[in-house]
Amino acid sequence: MKELITKYLDGKATVEQQVKLLIWLRQKENRLAFNTEKLVWKKSKALNQLPEGSEKSWSTIQDHLLQKSYNGWQKSQKRNQFFKIAAIFFFIIGLGSAVYFISKTSQTSPEFYTSVIADKGQISKVLLADGSIVWLNSGSEISYNSAFAAKNRDIKLSGEAYFQVTKNEDIPLIVSSGELQVKVLGTKFNVTAYPESNNIDVVLESGRVELLSSEVKSFQYELKPGERGTFQKESRKLGISNVNTGKFTSWKDGIINIYDQTLEDLVKRLEIRYNQKFTFEKELKDYHFTFTISNESLEETIDLMEKIAPITTIQKGEIIEFRLDEKRKRAVGVN
Repeated sequence: MKELITKYLDGKATVEQQVKLLIWLRQKENRLAFNTEKLVWKKSKALNQLPEGSEKSWSTIQDHLLQKSYNGWQKSQKRNQFFKIAAIFFFIIGLGSAVYFISKTSQTSPEFYTSVIADKGQISKVLLADGSIVWLNSGSEISYNSAFAAKNRDIKLSGEAYFQVTKNEDIPLIVSSGELQVKVLGTKFNVTAYPESNNIDVVLESGRVELLSSEVKSFQYELKPGERGTFQKESRKLGISNVNTGKFTSWKDGIINIYDQTLEDLVKRLEIRYNQKFTFEKELKDYHFTFTISNESLEETIDLMEKIAPITTIQKGEIIEFRLDEKRKRAVGVN
């Protein structure tokens, strides 16, 4: 493994080699051996003369540590792009502050858990040990244990994530979001399961997934490509609809499609996108909007909204409030 460790530290390891190294690092004695080789490698190379690939990796980590939450509208005016995708390819040794390791020790054997969190206002791309790729939306989190890819492919999700799953018929991947579980073999799908939301949405782009319940054994539904399953937490009812999947998955590419959404629903998406808190007058909640956000700043997005509907904005501390513009309402004859 010495040669593979050196390749990884030099930034020359392939994706397959990275996966092999991750599996090898599950053993404690292997992590000790890795750290020993890492010290030898560091001594042989000055940090300011790292190879091209490795230097880029260190820069990525440092940049991530410097990223902070956006506070208020005024700060948003200083940036033209809010939504940069941060690719996080990580190992159990831990790269960057987005990866946290929590070990839970039982009387029989230790079990390690890995959690990955996407910072506010940022998308994170994660390569898993089985070769699957996960895009995490702003403020979202996934976690899994040390047996992942070897004995199970169980993932817990809080927030929103897009999955591109490597097929493994022997070990299906299971995404758990509260009561709802999504069981897959190999496919592409999106799950939206924010704790504060009353619904859990699953949109299937390709392949096959089964929707299951951890509470009701008889609950089971197989989604078809192009379908959206909406699970209501309180009633435990599942609604199925045919959708344009791109409108629900384009966020991973930094694009948000707003189609005939009320201000009430739109605000929730803007809060995730820009890490900004909004409030609005009740009489505005049913105003509908249709537009697309790509690289627009928060200020540009708000300007567009003000052109679409008779609204105006005011900032109170770190909160932006949408208010009805009475003059424009009368001018355009909006009821």
